[in-house]
Amino acid sequence: MCQGKISIAVVLALVASLAGCSDWYLRGTQTNTMSVDSVYVSADSAIRLRGAVNTKLIHSGVRLATRQDAEVILELTGEAFDRRVLSVDPISGKVREVEVGLEVGFSVRAKDGKLLAPFQKMRWVQDYVFDESSLLGTYEQQSTIQGELSQDAAATILLRLETIEFAQPSS
Repeated sequence: MCQGKISIAVVLALVASLAGCSDWYLRGTQTNTMSVDSVYVSADSAIRLRGAVNTKLIHSGVRLATRQDAEVILELTGEAFDRRVLSVDPISGKVREVEVGLEVGFSVRAKDGKLLAPFQKMRWVQDYVFDESSLLGTYEQQSTIQGELSQDAAATILLRLETIEFAQPSS
């Protein structure tokens, strides 16, 4: 009986302490920390990254808008995944370690076309061990890494958006 009361007291204390933590939130549910409410993502040549950026924007509380209605236009260009051999087995001559990379360029414009952040190219890389006996698993691993790189790139681009000072509309 006494242990039940102690457990309830501990849970209540924990809930009360979390209530004071205004910066605490579940992953993917943080509030909009940008000074902009709506974004149009232009990404004709960055299809995979566009999906990741759109998801991050939505989870950040930013509304995806049409080009005419958006406060800011995020232009993603030149999404390019590449694959490079990092190491080879000295005895068999077979590939052992592979690096997958993602390079993309982006710029940010205001609704009126004014350049807010000039074109910038960024690159992300991740490596993995290649297993020639499991080609299907290796292909899936490469695809998974490409998805992870897209997620990392989207998070980095959103952090970059947070640093831009957008002109506040005059009321």
